[in-house]
Amino acid sequence: MRKSRGFEGELIIEIPKVATSHCEQLPLISQLFISRMGYYPKALHHYYQRPNGISQAILLYCTDGQGWIELNGNTSRMHAGEVFILPVDVPHSYGADPQNPWSIYWIHIHGTHCGAVTTTVMERDGQPFKAIQVGFSDERNALFTHIARTLLKGYSASNLLQANLALPYYLSSFIGPEHFGSQKPSASDASPTEKAILYMQDNLSNSLSLDNIARSVNLSVSFFSRKFKKDTGYAPIEYFNYLRIQRACQLLHFSSWRINEVASAIGIDDPFYFSRLFKQQMGLSPAHYRKNKGIERQ
Repeated sequence: MRKSRGFEGELIIEIPKVATSHCEQLPLISQLFISRMGYYPKALHHYYQRPNGISQAILLYCTDGQGWIELNGNTSRMHAGEVFILPVDVPHSYGADPQNPWSIYWIHIHGTHCGAVTTTVMERDGQPFKAIQVGFSDERNALFTHIARTLLKGYSASNLLQANLALPYYLSSFIGPEHFGSQKPSASDASPTEKAILYMQDNLSNSLSLDNIARSVNLSVSFFSRKFKKDTGYAPIEYFNYLRIQRACQLLHFSSWRINEVASAIGIDDPFYFSRLFKQQMGLSPAHYRKNKGIERQ
């Protein structure tokens, strides 16, 4: 009863070899492009096995039901609202749950950066062999439909560019799913890191300490610092300073305030320290930044 296709309501788009070869020659998309894509609704008896893997990354996004994935001898369950990306050249198999078969969107991703896609999506929580919960998003599904419809129009250079330039944005919906939810999460649903960033944004005119920020989310300094850096890649105060300098750039660009006034507006009383911090981040002094924008104040 197992089958790899033939499901009622399915969509399958096979990109011809001549078109994928064209993608490899187009600089804007040669690093990341689609070679196959489709959608299988309620895919009872769905099963696929590749004993030697495949030279493309395969994205599987489950929107209903359940399924399973076997990779390197390990089996992982997959549920609705989860994504899994199979890495290049690794033996694998996958299939639908016989009692509650999945509905899945799938894309075969080619190009020099397809390996980076797997790493970025699957290892962001430190557990590479585990489906990632990303929830549901109308915008994500609309993006998939847009890409598919563009490719169904044919494989001209403009169609290939249009479809494949949308691919990174589609992938970003799995990397940062909080930006693609059907509804914005309430403040109570936000993670401690998200709450801390909101607190920073609300206090750009103040001089915050690490202790201030940690207490705003009711965590110890040590635990909060580790979690924040794991989530963002930056230490909390480093991140806060980036936000402050970002705000300073806006003030230098759109206001006629003096340098010391800009510094004060982002909670820095010492204009010399502000200038050093600004130059460290932006590569030039606040005065030169303003001059380059054509609004230097005499």
